[in-house]
Amino acid sequence: MSAWLDKGAVIFQNFMANCQPVFYRLYERDEEIVDQYGNSTGNYRPIYGDLKSAMLCVSPNKGTSETEQFGSFEQYDRTATTADTTLDIDENAVLWVDGADTDGPWNYVVKKVARWKNSIQLAIAQVKVSPAQATAQEEPDHADDAEV
Repeated sequence: MSAWLDKGAVIFQNFMANCQPVFYRLYERDEEIVDQYGNSTGNYRPIYGDLKSAMLCVSPNKGTSETEQFGSFEQYDRTATTADTTLDIDENAVLWVDGADTDGPWNYVVKKVARWKNSIQLAIAQVKVSPAQATAQEEPDHADDAEV
């Protein structure tokens, strides 16, 4: 394990053997949905940013509230931790965990983020994404950007 002494306190970094690549997209905005005639439907869909990745230590499952950082907050399945305090994941991010195909819909969402001075812990929940939600992964304008 990688560790060093800094003014008497031992600071641990990520032990890479316990980490896995997690892909994510950050929420950017909602976009109004229009019908085939260009009329507003009154519904909105989320638009997410570019696909990013991070090496996170993802737990196999959730523990009990007596030992969990998120206390009795029960709306999550697993936790993910990192020593990278610059990680920009927030509560609106969608995740691809456990090798999920990033060409398909996300399989986890972030429920809570706990930041500390030298680590970040995420409470994440597994989700089933409908085909309608999956189309919101990318900007709709990107489909027209294909080269001729």
